This record gives sequence, structure tokens and C-alpha cells, in this order.
Amino acid sequence: MPATMPAAMPVVMPIDPRRVWRTWRRKVVNRVMGLTLAYEGMMLLGAMVATIIVGVITASDLSGVQWDGIISLISVFVAFGFLLLMRHRDIFTCEFWLGGQHRDSYGEPNQLGHISQYGGGRMQPLWALMFIVLGMGVQGIVMLVQVAFSRLGTDLASPTSDSIAESSVTVSMWLYVGLVAPICEEVLFRGVLMKELKPLGKNFAIVTSAMVFGLFHDDVVQGTFAFLFGLILGFVAMEYSLVWSIALHIFNNAILSGAIDTLAGNYLDDNAYLIFSLSLSVIGVIGSIIIFVIYGKEMRQYHRTNRSIPDTYFGWAAPTFIIFVVANAAFAIISFVGAMMG
Repeated sequence: MPATMPAAMPVVMPIDPRRVWRTWRRKVVNRVMGLTLAYEGMMLLGAMVATIIVGVITASDLSGVQWDGIISLISVFVAFGFLLLMRHRDIFTCEFWLGGQHRDSYGEPNQLGHISQYGGGRMQPLWALMFIVLGMGVQGIVMLVQVAFSRLGTDLASPTSDSIAESSVTVSMWLYVGLVAPICEEVLFRGVLMKELKPLGKNFAIVTSAMVFGLFHDDVVQGTFAFLFGLILGFVAMEYSLVWSIALHIFNNAILSGAIDTLAGNYLDDNAYLIFSLSLSVIGVIGSIIIFVIYGKEMRQYHRTNRSIPDTYFGWAAPTFIIFVVANAAFAIISFVGAMMG
């Protein structure tokens, strides 16, 4: 009898774990950055609709600043409502705000139901003071750079800051800048974005959320401050809680950059105000240097401990991340160049 031919065995291609990791990583980044893009789109839509409605109701010229605060509040409420709709199962939990163990309810299939730790550390008064000083240091660095350029005959334009300063005479804009915007921004960038990126590593999540936060401001000068300040806010939210990052953000916007700066501007002449601002900047920078000298070793250890595995930052190749970066960076650069030339 003829010999029986053995059945052909299927060829199994070896699975490259590095390729699988890259694919999963891009999916994680793409998912949450898609939500961030949609949030930004909803803000723009809300602003457009609010502008039309206010214009029709009041039948007035909206070229002034009296309605800027109202329009800004409406736009952020529309966007935040969208965010609540998309992430309500996560946002409406105590762990989201106060930190602690939580069960992942969004993300890729292998993330769902996973228990992880987010925040939960106990904030000490000394640490809270140091985070405030670091925030002052970041603000001081940006201001000192602006002063240095000014002394060289070039004023670094910040269209967003100028617009906010002009319209901050209204209660609505004060409410937006000092309270509503910090809360909504922290929920999006540190609560949703950073939390969903945490499986890729704490460092990656903090840096990426800070970068997106900076670009979100569409302003070169203010965006630089927002990125650096976002690193501090990200660490606070990651290790303590979202409530503490919100408190720090509100303190910066409403107290340091709001009430104190406004009172100084109203009661001091130009020279005295400049001296006051420079003094605060120097105090913040010197205080930050002291903190880095004392706790630099612990900071480097934190960075090493939470370093992401190789190739993690290729997650920035996700389509939605690229779209967000290109669109916002282009707008910021065009706005900056236009303001500098104008």
C-alpha cells in the first residue's frame, strides 16, 4: 500500500511582542486623544453658538470684551457636558477625585476591570507650600524671560494673555479664569487624559498630559507656562489626588495671577508694580532652586522608578495625537507671529 502523506501543518508566524506593544500603545493614546480633540471641538462649537445667540438676543456689537466671559463659560460648559456624557462612569466616583484604588471602566479590552492605584497620598502642609512655590517658580521663569527679551528691545507677545487681561474686568471672565476653567481643565487633562495614559507609565502620562495641556492654550508664551505648570499639576494628581491639583490650579489662577496681581496693578504705579512682579518672580525661582537642591535626589529616583519601557513615546505616533499637536501648534505659532509682526 502506498505510504500515507502526512497532513500539512499550518505555518504559525511568530508574534513580535514589541510590535504588539507598539500597536496597543498607539490604541491607548489614540483613544483618549480622540476624546481630547472632541472636547476641544465642542468648546469651539459652544463658543460659536454662544456668540450667535448673544448677538441675536442683545442685538449688540460683540467686538468688545463685555461678553467674552459669558461666551467662554458657555463654551466650556458645553464641552464639559460632553465629557461627562463620555466618561460619567469614571468621573462620578470618589476615587476619581480623591485618589485610591479604582476599577478601570474605559480603555482597551485588556484594561477593562483592572484595579489600579491613582493618587491617594496624604498631602502635608509643607508639601502643599512647596508645590505653590514651584508654581511661582515656573511663572517667575517665564516672566524673567519676557523681561529679558523686553530689555533687548523685543516684547514676547501673548495674544491669549492679553485677551484675558482685557476682559478680566467682568465678573463672568473672573469666574471663568479663576474657578470654572481650572476645574474643567484638571478633570480633562489630569483626571481623564493622564489617568487613561497611566498604564503606559507614570512619567509618560505626566509628560504627555502636560504637553497636551500646554498646546491646548494655543499660545506660545502661555503654552510654555502651562506645560511646565502641568508637570507639577500632573505629579500632584498622580501621587495625591485630583482635588489637590484643582486647588493648586485655582490658587494660581484666582489668587497669584488674579487677586494679588490685580490689587498690585491697581494700587501701585508702573515702576512699583514692575518691582513687585520681579520680586515675586525671583522669590519663586530661588525657592524652586532650593527645593530642587534639597529634594533633587528623590526627584531623580522618582523619574527612574517610573520610567516607561522602551518605545513607549512612539505612542505619540497615534493619529489623533498628531492631529492635535499639528493643529494647535500651527495656530499658536501663526497667532504668535501675527502678534509679533503687528
